[in-house]
Amino acid sequence: MGSWKDVVEDIGPAFLHRIDEIDKDVTTNSTTTTTTNKSLSLQTNAPPVIKIQLNTGGGSFPWHYDNPGPPNNRKLTVVVYLNPNWSDDGGEIVLCPFLSKSIVIPPLHRRAVFFYSDRILHRVLPSKVKRVCFTMWFNGSDVNTKEDVVLSKEHLKFSSYDDAQCFFTKSPLQRVISRAVYADEYLESLLQCIGSNNPSDNDDGSNDVSTEDRHKVIKQHEASVQGILSKLRPLIDEFRRRKDSLSANS
Repeated sequence: MGSWKDVVEDIGPAFLHRIDEIDKDVTTNSTTTTTTNKSLSLQTNAPPVIKIQLNTGGGSFPWHYDNPGPPNNRKLTVVVYLNPNWSDDGGEIVLCPFLSKSIVIPPLHRRAVFFYSDRILHRVLPSKVKRVCFTMWFNGSDVNTKEDVVLSKEHLKFSSYDDAQCFFTKSPLQRVISRAVYADEYLESLLQCIGSNNPSDNDDGSNDVSTEDRHKVIKQHEASVQGILSKLRPLIDEFRRRKDSLSANS
């Protein structure tokens, strides 16, 4: 794979320009005009931000978006795994497209995982052994516009819940409500991360916390959820029902 310097100076920029070329070719030659065929509009005047990660076992990440909102400009995330000896050892990344079945992806050697930074909720499961990867974040020129971060009454004028689900599935505005829709899943992953038996190896650099701090995490999470429910309970309740129905049928 070469040295870390090669990754930063050569591989990262090469990835960026190759993705941009493919994106422009696809959108130029597309015969449809659906949202999924819109250009990524990546910023090619600067190299991507790259982070290398070594987890020696036990650590994990809770559910989150790589672009939670302004001033973040991330549009596309690419995770590349370097684990030649991986064999059912945990550390999988789990992608959760809004109100769709989760996708569990093992960290196999030389595997690259691509997803939208502002539209794909995801987490990392605890690993049993050493796990190595590097993540590249590519900025976009059209991320976090007002339409993407401010949920207004105009956005909520749906003719049906099906239309509402379709809208939030395609929009970064799902970030405004996902913590409430996936409240149980968020809390479970948070407690799993802060309760690691190997605190020095947590992916986010955190240590095991006291019972008091655990209660604070729970209260903060519940307060966030209640804040969303106080304004959007009918919508959240329906989306939760659909999410639970999806899980029951999987």
